[in-house]
Amino acid sequence: MEGVIMNGGSMTVRKSPPVMVTPVSETPGGYYFLSCLDQDIPFPMLTIYSYRTGNETVADVLKQSLAKVLLHYYPLAGTMSLDSRGRFVVECTKNGVPFVEAVADRTVDSLGDLRVPNEDTTRKLIYMDPKAKSYIELPLLTVQVTKFKCGGFTLGIAISHTVVDGVSGMNFVNSWAEVARDQTLSVVPFHDRTLLQARVPPTPKYPYDDFIDIKDVSDMETQYKNEANINKIFSFDAGKLAAIKKMAMADGRLQACSTFSALSALVWKARCKALNMKHAQLTKLRILVDVRSKFKEPLPKNYFGNLVVFTCCVTTAGELSERPISYTVEQIRKACEQVDEEYVRSRMDYIDMYRPPLSTVSTLVISSWARLAYGTSDFGLGDPTQFGCGALASELCVFQPEGEKGIGVVMTLPESAMSTFEDVIEQISDQ
Repeated sequence: MEGVIMNGGSMTVRKSPPVMVTPVSETPGGYYFLSCLDQDIPFPMLTIYSYRTGNETVADVLKQSLAKVLLHYYPLAGTMSLDSRGRFVVECTKNGVPFVEAVADRTVDSLGDLRVPNEDTTRKLIYMDPKAKSYIELPLLTVQVTKFKCGGFTLGIAISHTVVDGVSGMNFVNSWAEVARDQTLSVVPFHDRTLLQARVPPTPKYPYDDFIDIKDVSDMETQYKNEANINKIFSFDAGKLAAIKKMAMADGRLQACSTFSALSALVWKARCKALNMKHAQLTKLRILVDVRSKFKEPLPKNYFGNLVVFTCCVTTAGELSERPISYTVEQIRKACEQVDEEYVRSRMDYIDMYRPPLSTVSTLVISSWARLAYGTSDFGLGDPTQFGCGALASELCVFQPEGEKGIGVVMTLPESAMSTFEDVIEQISDQ
């Protein structure tokens, strides 16, 4: 196999040059509309699926089934472009999907816990176009199949978050798996995103605190820049989660409390303390909310695109540290409860009018992957044994499923802050 050899660390991977996989027959051309919700997250999602069992033909099966499933998911074979207003739009060029075959000199089990991003592993197991200079130049989808000495393989995928959210991306992968098993698609994508066009005239009704510009009075950016950034997963089993909820309701302020809001509150408080935020430092918690159930006239269940919006809490680090965790839970609950159809449509109008930049200073973004159906991505050789994200932005925290009703919290922090975060989490959890 000729191509690029990537070594360093404990694993060497030999990659073949990418080949372009195109739909097996004609698909629609022209420009593919992207909604305001699609404009909100302009970066790729990187994921790795690990399988203990493979065979010599696995790459061919994946390549051939990809060409077939692209008939239904044809926008992924196109390229990103900008319209006259500078908004993202997909040009259905049928350019194709870069597909890379690779061989590793280790076993699949040597990869460790794939839920925790590792830059070296990601670089070796996911193909990223080295010529792309910006997000807009990246392919909308890339695929890398890597075979291991043990007979297992990994499937590394980079897919544009501008085109899909977690649910739509997972529907694509599972549809691809169904085609590989010669099955009929259980979900045929619905492509008319004009259902989520901004209103004319736009009528935003909310201030949207997540667009507030925050000053870094605590000099956190220097800390991230000067120290090694550490990725780590923290495990919360059902017992620990129940204890955190009980702690949040102990002062009688709350009559009920969801697992998500209690755990989010704990993580936000601990992160602020770990980063040594000053008392007056403003901090944001941005939460990704799935809005599929928020519309009075339900959108098609097979809608292909982004159906997530951000909701936000803003307070000072001093407020978070001095007030009980029930206060933080209450802010999170209020932020989530305000997300209804009017909130979504108002936000789309706001983005369409102002295209506001997002500040990441002192911001924590929480995204829950706990309900993604990654365990059914069987391409004919069994379900994946592991699934994880290939990269984590400094402000992002991902909730992943763990065991029976448990949650793994994946975080990235500067090395000194990570040590403090561990101590704080342990202290609060033991209360």
